[in-house]
Amino acid sequence: MYIMLNRMDSIKPWSLRLPRWVLGAGPLLAVGLLSGCASIADNLIADAIITPDNEVKARDAGLKSMGPHMTMTRPRAPQPGDQARADALARQLEKHIGKYRDVEVAKADGYRSFPPEPPPSLKEVHYVHGSRSAEEKDALNPAQPGSLLYHQTADGGLKLVGAMFTAPPTATLEALDERVPLSVTQWHLHTDICIPIPLWDEQEWRRTTYDGQPLFGVESPISNRKACDSAKGRFAPVIFGWMTHAYVTADVDDVWDQSFGHGGHH
Repeated sequence: MYIMLNRMDSIKPWSLRLPRWVLGAGPLLAVGLLSGCASIADNLIADAIITPDNEVKARDAGLKSMGPHMTMTRPRAPQPGDQARADALARQLEKHIGKYRDVEVAKADGYRSFPPEPPPSLKEVHYVHGSRSAEEKDALNPAQPGSLLYHQTADGGLKLVGAMFTAPPTATLEALDERVPLSVTQWHLHTDICIPIPLWDEQEWRRTTYDGQPLFGVESPISNRKACDSAKGRFAPVIFGWMTHAYVTADVDDVWDQSFGHGGHH
């Protein structure tokens, strides 16, 4: 939420060009630009969204890889109260976000589209609230979720389907389970991503490998530091943080089914 973040099954390079952290990065960007050194702003923003691999405490335990750039939690055996707790959270969320079926109401409350100008081919669009998203580092607030999820309709409209909750990238599996039970939902991380330097350079994001694949981003074949260094990029072991979707206003059997709208699990 981002980044945050975003059509999760197939994020295009441009998706990471203007991710959700940009919405709250104004002060950092201003510091760099006012100092006359854009590289300062670039480093400040990159440092803010990249988590060192050794700080992700839950990375290697109870997780599974869903490709070179996606890591998800493994489902846990249901514990007493898990489903009731998740259902209560979903009911509260549905109660409070109903007003955002009109996207103009969401905009008036401070939610902004990510990406800013979503192409028609992008099925799911995130509307991110900078401060509310940042507050989720401490706790979830179903009355004020950090991100809203909309599906683009055939006539160009937007249909509210739910919201996205986030957690710090350093959160343990136990901490994630306390927020939304791991027996009910799967949390995911965007991992091992090579990003260009400078981060917001559109030309860099358009670079491709010899066989036409994106050089940077989550569709890039690059998934290790050595290859990223060779591409003159910056390696991000983990970017943004933990994410999970709740499709409380969609016509689905399971509001915590992370494959809904994504054509399968990433």
